[in-house]
Amino acid sequence: MPPRTGPTPQAAPPDESTYREYSPSDMLRPFVECFWTRDARSSSDPAGDTPVHRILPDGCIDVVLTFSERGDEPESAMVVGTMTKALVLGPAASPECFVGVRFRPAKAAAFLEPPASEVTDLRVSLDDIWPDASAVREALATHPNTVSRVRALERVLTARVGPSAGRGQRDVDEAVRRIVDAGGTLGITRLAPALGVTRQHLARRFAELVGVSPKTFARVVRLGRVVERARAIPPGEPVNWSALAIELGYYDQSHLVDEFREMTGITPGAWHGRE
Repeated sequence: MPPRTGPTPQAAPPDESTYREYSPSDMLRPFVECFWTRDARSSSDPAGDTPVHRILPDGCIDVVLTFSERGDEPESAMVVGTMTKALVLGPAASPECFVGVRFRPAKAAAFLEPPASEVTDLRVSLDDIWPDASAVREALATHPNTVSRVRALERVLTARVGPSAGRGQRDVDEAVRRIVDAGGTLGITRLAPALGVTRQHLARRFAELVGVSPKTFARVVRLGRVVERARAIPPGEPVNWSALAIELGYYDQSHLVDEFREMTGITPGAWHGRE
């Protein structure tokens, strides 16, 4: 599984030669951030070891299908819920290819009936979400390569877009937009009144559609800004974490370090050293 980008770039990326993103069709663009693939068979080192990948929270929900050399039908199909902690994936048990779709924040609800909060920080079998998941597996099994599998998955989702998809959530959509535009520094206590709703209402709607609270979503967005800015620094140059903390709205460097470690499991310095 690759880094989840969502509203902001994430870390740590797998070998760029094995990870690809694909733009959705016009019909799916309001709901889908991207389709993506990764070939784990190409990402091992010369000694045959598969690297460990640390996938950071991004405010998005993914559907991920795993393929193996042992057969054409997906070995697994799962929903990966919105994350508040990093997902650390160790070496795969067998050569695998991943095909996935990353929904925009709050937009998976058009395709997944359970409230987003029910899958937060979880990986749930697609069979528990879609009664016809077996038919979806069969549809993708008839395609021999990753690109054709992506397009097959795109057709599956297109067939599920109903006329009312995405309606009735303008409050959350606008809140997400404002939080992302502000880089996660928007004062959440002022957000609900600015939208003409109560804080309780917005929190309830975020739990239902995004899977986390507005405050947690803002923290995730700001984490992504840290990653984005740190990556923009030329290799070999030190990162001024103190200046970065102030620029991105943290109280100080300690605040940035604490937030980064809580959501990723490592310090920003340790993460940057492994990039």
